[in-house]
Amino acid sequence: MVRNRVIDDVDRRVLRTSIAAAALCLVTFLVLRLLLLILDGASPLDIWLTEHIRQPHPSQGLQIVERLAAAPGSNKGATALILGVAAWAWLFRRDVRPGVLLIAPFVVTKALVEVLKMLLGADVRVVPFPPTGEMDDRAFLSSHVAVAVAVLAMLVILIWLFGRRDLLFPAMAVAIVLVSAVALSVMATDKHYFVDVLCGAAVGGFCVAVFAPVGELIWRRLPAPRSPASSQELADQASTR
Repeated sequence: MVRNRVIDDVDRRVLRTSIAAAALCLVTFLVLRLLLLILDGASPLDIWLTEHIRQPHPSQGLQIVERLAAAPGSNKGATALILGVAAWAWLFRRDVRPGVLLIAPFVVTKALVEVLKMLLGADVRVVPFPPTGEMDDRAFLSSHVAVAVAVLAMLVILIWLFGRRDLLFPAMAVAIVLVSAVALSVMATDKHYFVDVLCGAAVGGFCVAVFAPVGELIWRRLPAPRSPASSQELADQASTR
């Protein structure tokens, strides 16, 4: 029996970790969705958190802070971050891999969130405190949190792929802080319950778990191009001959 060469090339530890993370995210999403169906509405924890986090009459300054906090999960904010990293990698390293590995989970996460919202749209649920009193079927599943998790977690994986172990833990800490800020922002602005935030994080984490072994495989098979030697380096090489 001929073995799959592509699967064989993937680091087994990365593959096992990715499968475990994807399974955990999938189970988390299904359990939370089942909990919503059983409760037929918000849980007491959701209501308690929303009442303590939301700002009924935020000042203009607080609104600006909330928008800035949610920026990493917005389309514009995530796109700006991806383009910035992709431009840096191309200009200084002539490397397109970081841009590709950031764009892929971002696009797939956005598409998956929209598909889930369409499939689950029949189960209409009100937002925590809708200003007009109307029902909104887009309260379930926070796309902001899903995008933030997908982009920031993949950025941490890129740092690991680059071999920068010294930056790995600081990057993880920054990613957790930014995702938490996005989650608090969407809850404070009455857009989502806590369960919506967790479901969004599960979807984003699932996409990252799927693309992590792909990124590791790309890093192995497509090494970064070497930049041409500078004139000083050429002169040094000539002098040593």
